[in-house]
Amino acid sequence: MKKAITAGCLIALMAGIAWNLLFAVADLSARRNQPDGIRLAMRLMPANGAYPAQLADQIYAMDPTEAKSLLQRAVKLNRYDASSWIQLALLCEAADDLPQAEEALSRAADADSTFLPSWSLANFYFRRQNADRFWYWAQKAAQMAPDDATPLLRLSWYVSPSAPEIESRLQLKRPAIDAQFVNFLMSQDDPGAVASAASHLLAGNSKDSTGTLLEVCDWLIAQKRPELALPLWNGLVSRISYAPVQVTSVSSPVTNGGFANAPISHGFDWHLIPVEGVSSFLNVNPNVLGFEFSGDEPDSFTLMNQAAPVEARKPYVLTVDYTTSGIIPGSGIAWLVTDARTGAVLTRTSSLSSEQGGGTASACFTAPDGAAFVNLSLLYQRQPGTVRVEGKLGLKGVRLSAQDCRDGKISPTGDDSRRSETTLKKQRMEGSRSSNLADGPIETSVDLLAHSS
Repeated sequence: MKKAITAGCLIALMAGIAWNLLFAVADLSARRNQPDGIRLAMRLMPANGAYPAQLADQIYAMDPTEAKSLLQRAVKLNRYDASSWIQLALLCEAADDLPQAEEALSRAADADSTFLPSWSLANFYFRRQNADRFWYWAQKAAQMAPDDATPLLRLSWYVSPSAPEIESRLQLKRPAIDAQFVNFLMSQDDPGAVASAASHLLAGNSKDSTGTLLEVCDWLIAQKRPELALPLWNGLVSRISYAPVQVTSVSSPVTNGGFANAPISHGFDWHLIPVEGVSSFLNVNPNVLGFEFSGDEPDSFTLMNQAAPVEARKPYVLTVDYTTSGIIPGSGIAWLVTDARTGAVLTRTSSLSSEQGGGTASACFTAPDGAAFVNLSLLYQRQPGTVRVEGKLGLKGVRLSAQDCRDGKISPTGDDSRRSETTLKKQRMEGSRSSNLADGPIETSVDLLAHSS
């Protein structure tokens, strides 16, 4: 009896060693990923469904008929091989065997409840123009969409270019896919749909969505639809420590007009535009947003801008408190107010220059009929007969006041005095002796312009 047990154990051991050797040889042959090697692996390990599936993938395009036979063998050996079921379905569909293709995809979904089988079924029913079945499987796919759900969203848009229907059909309730949907809608150039989808994303109250929502605000403003961006911005302000933007007769609608925060260059905050030859910084006590012009900057550019809400047909005064150092009169640095809808110029301040410790620039305008927003821009335009500006500008405050212009106090035309180039150079040299824009420590010394998008 003992000898029989020992002999049985030896036989089992030898069989195990032989099987392992066969598996090792088969695996080594298959790893070379050549048809001959895979066929050898199939002969050595005929019960392993992975090898016919691998060979089918190799000859899929060259010999669809044999590939189909191999895939049938693979799923017979392993009915949980969802990938082989999907490949088999595609071959059946290409051969116009639609019932068999549908059956194979259903078997794939039974074997694997992840994204790929549901996505494949959604594609199949899309090609068959079966909307009901498409939405059924698209909804399942949406609940487990991978990092990039754009292909699924695009397919859904082809079926129905309606953002509300897609949201309802796919049951978009996860912030990650909601954010992708918003980004997809921006690529379709539909501001109304973008704003609606973004409002749902905002309601999800996920901090991870803040960046996407700020980009939406930027996009809507660029599309000249700031009225759609304003509710989103006001819904975000608590996350980014800003006050809501309001249009009232007692408060300025300018965001961050006192520069208490470093501008984030998003939404209704100041957008700082990188300019070669100009650097920036933020001081505190008092708050001052500073710019230093090297003298090597371009002849004209916009340095910063912001969209601000106004009331149509109401008069406004733009007031800017600032200091300069080394910047002479007629500098060409000025504030411009334009209609956000049409781009029409509403007013312009005179050139900024004040070497006596501080200055104020003002300009008045009346919001056009139908206007709801204006653009405030700080720009530079080198004046004829002058050299490029060199020196420092410090902005202490920018505000809009709903009031009538006072005669003699404000110049709506912004006409600048002109000087000869020799005189300008002399004044610049004299002004460069004073370099302090504001008292107090520098809170942010990094170049804000260089880090703006």
